[in-house]
Amino acid sequence: MVIHYKLFEFAAFAAVSGNSLDTDKEVLLNLKSFLEEQNRVNRGRYTEWNERSSNPCEWYGILCSNGEARIIGIDLSDSNISGEICHNLVYLNLSHNILGGELMLTGLTGLEKLDLSTNRFHGEVKFSFPAICHKLVVANLSMNNFWGSIDYFDGCWNLQYLDLSSNNFSGNIWTGFATLIEFSVAENYFTGSVPASCFMENCTVQILDLSENKFQSEVPGEISNCKNLCWILENRIRNFS
Repeated sequence: MVIHYKLFEFAAFAAVSGNSLDTDKEVLLNLKSFLEEQNRVNRGRYTEWNERSSNPCEWYGILCSNGEARIIGIDLSDSNISGEICHNLVYLNLSHNILGGELMLTGLTGLEKLDLSTNRFHGEVKFSFPAICHKLVVANLSMNNFWGSIDYFDGCWNLQYLDLSSNNFSGNIWTGFATLIEFSVAENYFTGSVPASCFMENCTVQILDLSENKFQSEVPGEISNCKNLCWILENRIRNFS
């Protein structure tokens, strides 16, 4: 496992690499020490690491591979972490913290599930997408301060669930959303129209939330191609099954 993390504007950096659970454990203990140093009050359960068990696979929020050979994920949600942080993992959940700064996840090509919801990230997402989309299935960036276009998800061929709600995104809607299963851009600043070309015959989207935006026309009738769709627009729900 290789973990790179950057917390706060002074850009503290640590990198530990290896090919065993012991080196993964060393990374976690370094991370624990750093988090405790920078977050002196209201700490999360990462403070419990290595207290009751020396096996990191038994620690709170740690996900290991089959057979406990390596650590493949860290769940630090609801940990009251402040600053900027980035991990090179398969599964990354940093939701419900106070992390800030621009999103810079380039190089995290192994990510399959990403949850950064309810933080203070800002800026455009083009520095991370589609660069980290090779294996990404789930991405939740909701309730942050991102802005700009969302056209950068075209290269995310495996993506199925994308939540961009409650941000400051603007411009035209991303036309590739109908290949997903769930897509939400509620509470943003999108304008223009939703093109009929979005809704192909093989439309797979099931949950679509476009509410609380500034679209200037009705959704086209071709939306009926999405047979299993529950469409939410302006807080109204209609079924097209």
